[in-house]
Amino acid sequence: MAMTPVKIAEHMDSAIKALGVEGQKSTDLITAKADAMANYDKLLGVAVARLKMEGVQTTIIEKQAKGECAEALYSKVIAEESLKAHYSRMEQLKAQLNGLQSMNRHLDSLPENKG
Repeated sequence: MAMTPVKIAEHMDSAIKALGVEGQKSTDLITAKADAMANYDKLLGVAVARLKMEGVQTTIIEKQAKGECAEALYSKVIAEESLKAHYSRMEQLKAQLNGLQSMNRHLDSLPENKG
């Protein structure tokens, strides 16, 4: 199926709108990542300090503290990966829009579009 100027314009409009939607998500995702990282670091620090005060053997404090903070680590990983996926989606949309713009520029050279 040939891409007509109208179809290309429709696809470009869709890609531009999708980029706008993704762009609006950036701040929320960045904030969620920062919050999750800060929460994990805080909980881990508190757990390590508590375990030291309780006299837990030094060699196992870090592992035990990380185990106690597993949910916070899970949230941190989800936030980090969500942001990575968001950036990948934006790059994919930019590439799609770039391809559509190239197609649009070269429409005049197609035989069916010549006078």
